[in-house]
Amino acid sequence: MSVEFDNTEILFPWNTTEFRANPYPWYERARRIDPVHRAPEGSYVVTRYDDTMHFGRLPSMSIVEPAPRGPHPWEAFGNTVLSLDPPQHTRMRRLTNRWFTPKLISQYLETTRASLNATLDKLAAGEVVDAHFDLGVRPTHDTMCRILDMPEGHVEAMFWALWDAMLINATDPVEGTREKSVAGLEFMFGETERHLDAKQRNPGSGLVDELLAAHGRGELSWREVLETTVILHMSGGPNPAYLIGAAFRLFAQRPDLMAAYREKSDIRGKFVDELARMYPVELIITRFPTEDIDIRGVRIPAGSCVKFPIGAANRDPEIFENPDEFDYERPNEASRHLTFSLGPHTCAGKALSLAEVEAILTVVAERYDRVELAGDPIEIRTDRLVVFEKLPVILH
Repeated sequence: MSVEFDNTEILFPWNTTEFRANPYPWYERARRIDPVHRAPEGSYVVTRYDDTMHFGRLPSMSIVEPAPRGPHPWEAFGNTVLSLDPPQHTRMRRLTNRWFTPKLISQYLETTRASLNATLDKLAAGEVVDAHFDLGVRPTHDTMCRILDMPEGHVEAMFWALWDAMLINATDPVEGTREKSVAGLEFMFGETERHLDAKQRNPGSGLVDELLAAHGRGELSWREVLETTVILHMSGGPNPAYLIGAAFRLFAQRPDLMAAYREKSDIRGKFVDELARMYPVELIITRFPTEDIDIRGVRIPAGSCVKFPIGAANRDPEIFENPDEFDYERPNEASRHLTFSLGPHTCAGKALSLAEVEAILTVVAERYDRVELAGDPIEIRTDRLVVFEKLPVILH
């Protein structure tokens, strides 16, 4: 997509349809003319990969907003890794780390494959299936439910409740967003609390049982258990599912890539890594420096909002040659994308998500010859998030 700019246009028109649909021309322009840009709303936007890697990982770069502007719906997760810095973050992270070891992940993938195959086995020849929800969200959500030892619940309703809840994190939320966010949060917390109550009456052997046991020992508050469970139960599917959907769209557009994925099993890990580089689902890392910092001669005062657009860093041509091209043969040293964040806040489910994507693509590539789009894929985007609303495909 070619975009024409004039000298008066703002660098990041966050809420325009054109920017949301394809922010990369704006990122490229900013990297060239103002890589550390002070936006009109007062935030600083950093678009170079090296700057993001260095400054985004500094201990002084806090995830906690120092002076929130009034009550914010996202405070519902104030006791989780999403809202805490070390050492509190480290304490909460340790509660789940042992559940995401390589050995256990390989066992969890049995559930991923079984759930996916159950869906595929029911498909008639030529039947349309939603590659994002049916082939992405459902099997990855089922996998997380196995880890937690919780029922799957209302999967589609939970998925969209999470989306609605996260809309409030857009740079400039449109009218009505706060109400949608609050309603989504109320649904998620209500569903999760109901499951936790059932768990207390009928204990099992999952991650949730471990959280409840820690609560019983006085090591976790009830609110910490609830918020952590909401995050895990609701978000186990969306992030890997978007990558899965992006892969099936790519397979439909480039049958040669699906053939390569099928025939060259040794490239599958790098293929998924390149997929993650090009198609991040969460689009901006936001931090608040606890002390004044200087980035490329720009003085950023303590407490400022600093935005690191993941898509800008992931397609920086100084790091990734031909950054807008899908190239699974990139050397390892040129594939260090930031799709799962960085530093202590790197996504705890990164290894699981990548393994799930690889497992699902492998099952489909080995069962079918090609993917056909059965209609135009429909994406919904803000400046912070992206999701497939519809991704109809036929598997041949």
